[in-house]
Amino acid sequence: MIFENHEINIDALPKVETGTFQQLDENYLVVRYIGSFIFFLILGFGLIMSYFLTDVTEVPGLFWGLVGLWIAWAIASFVLTNLGYKIRGYILRDKDLVHRKGVIFKTMTTIPFNRVQHCEVSQGIIQRMFDLHTLQIFTAGGSNSDLSIPGLKADTAQRIKEFIINKTVEETTIETAFLETDAENEIEVVASEDTASPEIIKESNEEVENLKFNTEKSVESRE
Repeated sequence: MIFENHEINIDALPKVETGTFQQLDENYLVVRYIGSFIFFLILGFGLIMSYFLTDVTEVPGLFWGLVGLWIAWAIASFVLTNLGYKIRGYILRDKDLVHRKGVIFKTMTTIPFNRVQHCEVSQGIIQRMFDLHTLQIFTAGGSNSDLSIPGLKADTAQRIKEFIINKTVEETTIETAFLETDAENEIEVVASEDTASPEIIKESNEEVENLKFNTEKSVESRE
């Protein structure tokens, strides 16, 4: 086989932006608003306590400056939350999942299914009020989720989870079949050579068996 390394035309590659991003459930925006409201309510309570319990009143400009900062921060937070909801979304494709988020700092993450270790569906306290869930996707080599998609209805989150798991098993099976075929072909080549010793052939057979065993264990752990 002749090694080939053709040049790739970047303009000919498919663009993710042309795909249709699925937006999160509209109640997720309410969840974010409630979370922000609670956060700024606690900050406001802290400002009030500082007014009565500290000497901040001796410097009126400092206190009212903090109040102004609190108001500006709250307004900016609610505006960015609304814009972030419109941007955030995901595309579920045949080989991978693409997630987009961020207003000021935009992030687009692609997780191929053959790298997925397992998936989880979780639910926070505020999300429970609106029957929303978060899909967490873990890849090999990490204890924390590599991708989290919040604001999903229970049925949607479970169906996406099952789809990803089935695709992961399918991709692993295809990859393993290819590796097994390649290893078996290598054994045939080695066995056909006059210089091939029984030890080499035995070692090659053991590699194939180990590959099959590791694949079966990997599939069982992902199911």
